[in-house]
Amino acid sequence: MNGIDRAELDETIAKTFKEVRTAIDTHSEKSLQMYSNALRALVELRQQVVSQERAAG
Repeated sequence: MNGIDRAELDETIAKTFKEVRTAIDTHSEKSLQMYSNALRALVELRQQVVSQERAAG
């Protein structure tokens, strides 16, 4: 995954997780669903980045 900075991705994951927590605290079902989906996708992307880095050596 050329061009994806792992540190920036980690920061985005952390911010998105905070948004999930905020949605839980405010009982916002729509926000919770949106941020949960985004967090899931970001975590999957990070797994792909790590896998590709390991494969590249």
